[in-house]
Amino acid sequence: MASDDDGSRVSSVPEAWRVDPLPPSLFKVGDGPFRVRGLAYLNALDYADKRLPGGRAALAAALGKDDPWAPYLDQIFIVSADYDISPLARLFLVSAKLEGQPPMSFIQRRSEASARMDVHGMWRPLFKTSSPEAMAERLHMAFNRYFQPCEAKNLSVEPGRFVAELVRVPQPLAGIYVSSTRGFVHAALELARGRDVEVTFEPAVADGKLEGVPLVRARFAVRWTA
Repeated sequence: MASDDDGSRVSSVPEAWRVDPLPPSLFKVGDGPFRVRGLAYLNALDYADKRLPGGRAALAAALGKDDPWAPYLDQIFIVSADYDISPLARLFLVSAKLEGQPPMSFIQRRSEASARMDVHGMWRPLFKTSSPEAMAERLHMAFNRYFQPCEAKNLSVEPGRFVAELVRVPQPLAGIYVSSTRGFVHAALELARGRDVEVTFEPAVADGKLEGVPLVRARFAVRWTA
């Protein structure tokens, strides 16, 4: 991997986008500095209950009684509260395995479903738009409400295209952020009447460290037709 503060490329795209929960030896489960809204947990567990082969019981069995992240999943999650993202990563990995899917594909599909619920649900006023371009102007707000201290920034929006960047993303977990962004952006722009949506990420670039965890940033471009 490249130096963590010189702006050099970290790796090729497939290698950079990992989904590795930060181990309890590094941060006590629940205390990790990378946070996600409770809504993400609620949606993932609801999917497990209703759609995962074997339901929540199969999920618990696959996690196993000695899994350090499993007890964290038994709490009551509050939609707007923030939680450690590493147990969610573990939940995604096990759910994807039960479905026989690559983790990033599984996460992207779940994010697409989330977008379709969010733009017609609790965040409807935020995403009420008249065009794909107007939707593109707002999409970074969804990322920034879901994830902290990571951030999405719009760089440019023009007819049929926008460019944005994810910054301060933990490199071991970058696959969650990239897959979630792909799925959410794709579905949201389709709902805004964009067609043939394509989301393309550039290779990750080192972005420093946070509490010893290497960070990356990644620019991506989105194209669509009206």
